[in-house]
Amino acid sequence: MKNYKKGLLTVAVLSAMTLMAAEDTTIYVNTFEDTDVDDNQCSLREAVIAASTHKAYNGCPKGRPNNTNTPNVIQLEAGEYHLSSELTPNSPMIIKGKAPADWSSKDLVTNDFPARKPIETKIVGKQSTRLINTTLNDKPAITLQDLIFKDGKTNGQGGALFLGGETVLNNVWITNSTAAKGGAIFLDGPNSSLTINGGQFERNNALSGSVLDMSCNAALAYTQRKITLSGSTYIDNGDGTNDSVLNFCGQPALSLFSNTITENKANSNNGSIIKFYADILGNQPSLSSSSTLTLTSNTIVKNTAQGIFSYDQNGTKLLAYNILGFNTGKSCLYQSGNIAETKTANISINTNALNLFNGNDQCELPQEILARTDTHTLNLNGISFGDVLSPLQQAKDYTSYMAMYFPKDLKTANDFVDMGRNECAKLDQRGFSRVTELQPVVAGVTNDTCDLGSVEVLRFGLKNQAQSNQSILKMIQGYQNEIDVFQQAIDDPKTWQIYIPYYKNRISYFENLKKLTQANQKYRPVYFDPFLNNLPDEMVYDDGSRKILNLDLNNYDVLKPEPLGIGKLDQNKLFSGLYDANLKCEWDANLGRVIMYRTDDRITPEGDAEFCKYTLRSKSTQHEASAYLMARFGNIVPSVEAVSYTIEHGTTQTVTVDLLKNANDNGDGSTAGLLLNKNKSPFYLNTKGEAQAIRFIKVPDNVTVVSERQGACPGADRLENCHGGNITLQLINTLDPFNYKVTYVVYDADGDKSAEGLISLNNTAVADNSVRKSGGGAMGWISLIGLLSLAWARQRKLKN
Repeated sequence: MKNYKKGLLTVAVLSAMTLMAAEDTTIYVNTFEDTDVDDNQCSLREAVIAASTHKAYNGCPKGRPNNTNTPNVIQLEAGEYHLSSELTPNSPMIIKGKAPADWSSKDLVTNDFPARKPIETKIVGKQSTRLINTTLNDKPAITLQDLIFKDGKTNGQGGALFLGGETVLNNVWITNSTAAKGGAIFLDGPNSSLTINGGQFERNNALSGSVLDMSCNAALAYTQRKITLSGSTYIDNGDGTNDSVLNFCGQPALSLFSNTITENKANSNNGSIIKFYADILGNQPSLSSSSTLTLTSNTIVKNTAQGIFSYDQNGTKLLAYNILGFNTGKSCLYQSGNIAETKTANISINTNALNLFNGNDQCELPQEILARTDTHTLNLNGISFGDVLSPLQQAKDYTSYMAMYFPKDLKTANDFVDMGRNECAKLDQRGFSRVTELQPVVAGVTNDTCDLGSVEVLRFGLKNQAQSNQSILKMIQGYQNEIDVFQQAIDDPKTWQIYIPYYKNRISYFENLKKLTQANQKYRPVYFDPFLNNLPDEMVYDDGSRKILNLDLNNYDVLKPEPLGIGKLDQNKLFSGLYDANLKCEWDANLGRVIMYRTDDRITPEGDAEFCKYTLRSKSTQHEASAYLMARFGNIVPSVEAVSYTIEHGTTQTVTVDLLKNANDNGDGSTAGLLLNKNKSPFYLNTKGEAQAIRFIKVPDNVTVVSERQGACPGADRLENCHGGNITLQLINTLDPFNYKVTYVVYDADGDKSAEGLISLNNTAVADNSVRKSGGGAMGWISLIGLLSLAWARQRKLKN
């Protein structure tokens, strides 16, 4: 059962969280004031100094030791941190805003806890200072997460961030920041690189690179750096007098995927939104011919400039699955001579929406590239914006709190949905998987393929699920382990209160699973969560807004599952097999699971699976989706317990062992629902119907085993000897002072054996830990000395 397996991960994660809490070296900022005084408060500025020096500073702790390879972490709270001057980190660090998460509810995108919220932590420059500068001294690597940088300003480079080292921005907004170059960000020097994962860049301005600019060379060589911009929005940057919004130079390895770039402005006579061509700097072009640019699954619309994507022959360029049109100015502009006289310009095109003909927003391409443009590229000539794209949707929960456009699913050849190929970015801007292997279950239904642009239209659909039955006992114990771990976290006074609602929810969830699984057992059941890993339905309103319908019982009905039979998937991934009346599929609304089981104890043949079809129906839209549940039923081996007995030293005491009493075959579940073999024995019976299920694996030399009956063991172990009825154990030598260990296995009715069980024979003459382990006819030298000593002592006694 998936939830049981996931429980192991939960235990590990919570254990790690407990360890982290015990060894927390995070530097917590506890004031919004921009202070640098020796008091009990830790300001953001002081925290940066402490993190840089790895020493306590004023009211801030030292953080991590300097000899570790792990950067210091600075944790901020929700609110605004106003800076009077720039922060200058001087060693690697992570600065985190308060996590924008609601642990009391599920997220619309992940359908799991926590729900995402808008960013709540802001660092503000009040139009008087740049915010962060890492170009000094050691040029450290930094990570910024869950933060809004606002109102940064400088007359030089980098209005918000002036970066000299490797930098990662996770869910970061930069707004209303200005500079001469790089209104939001400037990358300086050969050590600088940039990775952006999510966020929004809005109303930033600079003469060059209103959002991003960079140094081009150092020491007479091109500056090489890696730049990745993904899952983010760039909107309303530039004022129409600027040269560019995203200005690339040097020798970048550049990748932009799943971004929305819209309503940005640059000079209509010579400006670019994305500038990827060479200016002449002295005697050297600003862009190396070894540069690379990949634009994949971006929506680049409604921008204004001479060229939206301006390029030349320098560097290799790949455009795939983009919507690049509906702009004021050339959507693609060749900046190095007459495009008609250019063969390739080192540019490749694969499945885009472009205006390929003459027009205001034409994408200028070399003739040879135009001739090779495949049939999957959609020509925007004659198509209006409102026919294929929604109005701009502002940052809301269904947009993962970024502005974006949604393609309209017109189900025609001229829309941007299902282009028939699967090489687009793996995730859309919201974080949904783009290409999902949905199950058709009926012939003629096609699978999901890539949409164009940054956002994938949600296609309500289900995936096939395949599982084998697990031990009911282990499953129930797994649920209890989950309950215990979450309860320990609640009881721990160090646990942050924001997690308590989630922990309580998890306890209630697993208590319900445990109780209902115990109370309503089938024989060898397989449990399926019909909502697991599937794609939700989405309501679309006339204004383009959306409501994602979370996959749960509040939004969907689980229709009666349909048993299909035993077989395989054919070449079309449709069920091919024979109906079997003993196969059952039931929806248990209280448990929240579809249960597959059989009314006989038949094992699934090798190479086959047992099939049911499950269906969800959206309560709001009445849309339905179906897929297969594929189960394999196998035998769960018996369980045995360790047992111990005490033997009085010097006596002829025998020990009667009832090993089946300490064993069980309950892992398979209840036999009460079986129509065939309803009174199935839990253990192996011989041909006379007598229990003969115990086989001894290791019996020490000085222990004898006497049983009421013996005979062949079942199946592959038929050459071995199995015991049944009354079984007694006895020491051969009454003067033997040792403890002994005997191991055994138990066979169930299907002929499968348990793991080895242990019988401890504890002699009253010695301590519990004095164990004799010889067996199979061998005698250890210590045992031999012991016996010789006993013989010598006895002989001496007789002489006296």
